[in-house]
Amino acid sequence: MIFELSHDDLVQTFDEEQVHQVPTEAGQAVGFSGETLGFLTEVGLPENEFVSFPDFDRADSGFRPISLEELGSTWNLPASAANWVLLGNFEISTIVADTQTGEVHQLAEGIMRPIPLHKDLSSLVHTITELTKIVGSLPEDYEDDEELLEGLGETLDTLKSEIRLRDHRPFGDEHSEWMEIVTNVGAGMWGPG
Repeated sequence: MIFELSHDDLVQTFDEEQVHQVPTEAGQAVGFSGETLGFLTEVGLPENEFVSFPDFDRADSGFRPISLEELGSTWNLPASAANWVLLGNFEISTIVADTQTGEVHQLAEGIMRPIPLHKDLSSLVHTITELTKIVGSLPEDYEDDEELLEGLGETLDTLKSEIRLRDHRPFGDEHSEWMEIVTNVGAGMWGPG
């Protein structure tokens, strides 16, 4: 994994109920293995106002493979999409994971091509966690505080640079939903976490 994270790290930032660990059988059933399976089962996926994940403990919830028959005629998908499962959702797009490589992609209506989002799940979860910490430290009405916004812009630029050193994907495509989220946070258009 690119970033070192533990389940306890996530619980400290998010409530226990917001961190979803995947049952081993559910991950194996769709083809996850190795480090990726270990991350899903031991560390988990945190959700908040940026992103949501299924409650894997519910019998009717969990991973669903993407339907190549359904998407293949309208989306420009690579052959590796046969290994992709629906992982979660941003506000306006879907997050999919490749069960073979652990890579994470974004599917957004209107673009009709997958956007490479993260090299692995640790990068996705690290990005969610660090942005959550930043947003959680903001006062309620921070959009009118120019000094705070200037410092926030520097903080967000530092975060993007730190993540890019290990994974260029989250901020590597102008259509990445992370780009919009960071822009909105930096402009004062995102409430506290």
